[in-house]
Amino acid sequence: MDRVSLCNRIGNQHKTSNIEGGEYSYVQVAGSREKLNELVGYKPKHFKLDIRFQCGDVVVLVETKQRYKSSDQKQLKEYLLEEKKVNLTKKVICILADTSDDQIKVWKGGIGDEYLLPNENVIQSMEYYVSLFETKRQNNREIVLRNTYSLNETLHRKDIDEKLRSQFVGTALLYIRKEVNDRGITEINRKARETLRSYWGG
Repeated sequence: MDRVSLCNRIGNQHKTSNIEGGEYSYVQVAGSREKLNELVGYKPKHFKLDIRFQCGDVVVLVETKQRYKSSDQKQLKEYLLEEKKVNLTKKVICILADTSDDQIKVWKGGIGDEYLLPNENVIQSMEYYVSLFETKRQNNREIVLRNTYSLNETLHRKDIDEKLRSQFVGTALLYIRKEVNDRGITEINRKARETLRSYWGG
């Protein structure tokens, strides 16, 4: 897939280039090379991203190669660091796209095995990438009932009066939601659970 087709697929209306050639320069955003160096804490080798898209608080960073190799992930990771330093509140999808055979690798929120989305093998629309950050809700009735029973048993063992349980659970859920939001967690996965366990000392 060539760059024009890629931009059409994600959505040209979301493309945010800031230098000639359609690229996105983090030096331009930071104000100077020195300021970018100061922000990231070292002198980055790469600072001109091929293509950047933005919709609301979600950003998609795309680096294209004719034949990408594992070392190209380091380049994309450098762009990700720069993005996080100049746009502190953005949620980021990173894509390494091979223009010769349409192979892609997609990461959500970081670059590494734990962030890789292995089932993403075609370029999608910007709206789709935004949806990846929407909180997933589980509506499996059997699982909800089983977890409710387990919670009730736990509260009973802790001698929490039956009349106060719903208020207690409501307060606990509000607290958990605040902690989840404060940490920017959008999906409960292994990494999110480890983060919360570490915070609560479990």
